Amino acid sequence: MADYLMKFFTHLILIILIINTNELFAQNSIWEDLSDDGTIFLDDGISYFSYPVKMSSNEWILAGSTALGTYGLMYFDNDLMKKLSFNNKETLNGDFWDVPTKYGIVQYMNIGALSVYAVGLLSREDEIRKLGRMIFQSLSYTGLSVMAIRIAAGRERPYSGFDPFTFNGFTLDNEIQSFPSGHTTVAFAVSSAIAEYYNKWWLKIGMYGFASLTAYARIRNKQHWTSDVIFGALLGITGGLHTAAQQKIREGKSEENNFSVIPSFNSISLVYRIN
Repeated sequence: MADYLMKFFTHLILIILIINTNELFAQNSIWEDLSDDGTIFLDDGISYFSYPVKMSSNEWILAGSTALGTYGLMYFDNDLMKKLSFNNKETLNGDFWDVPTKYGIVQYMNIGALSVYAVGLLSREDEIRKLGRMIFQSLSYTGLSVMAIRIAAGRERPYSGFDPFTFNGFTLDNEIQSFPSGHTTVAFAVSSAIAEYYNKWWLKIGMYGFASLTAYARIRNKQHWTSDVIFGALLGITGGLHTAAQQKIREGKSEENNFSVIPSFNSISLVYRIN
């Protein structure tokens, strides 16, 4: 499926490229856009990963509280798994839940984001190009974070037969990389980047709602514990919030927002600033 999508989008991009050949070689605006977007990608990434260094003492206290809350939720993982999951389920089972599950597959979302970006770049539609770039940014920042945490934690998956507190430490084995949920992180990284930038209530309901189906599908199919998907959702949202906020600042559309979600190595902090 991924190969088919790649071929489809490659052909689409080639068609647009042929149509815009004269513009491509007549001016350097495309190359300027590529350079500018590359700079934005790096600058926003540095800002995202360096945020914990700039956190205040109160924010660090909240980060610690959130870490304890995540740990506490793990005590309910077994009971929630018994109520919400079905036995003998795989990632894809040929049913309705395959749709939201595929929404959380990073290969599909990266292909989609880069294809949207390429279409916008070559057709000279700045809004389309910006949308593709923002989705790819959110996926990249959160993707690196989730990979690092999963490798470091090495948590056993629900179908392994081990309890929720079985952590093996550093491992490259995907079968014991349950915490946090990668599919859920991807789904919320995409949804939050779109929903928070365009800031329409109906769009937020739709995007966050569909991402929530991805989260539930991972529990239903016994691929992740509840604490895995909740942490993954919050981690994905940090990428979307950060990417959307940075873009609004560049466009002079930033609004004072006292609520923020702050990532750190082993926790997610929900922060409300009074002043």
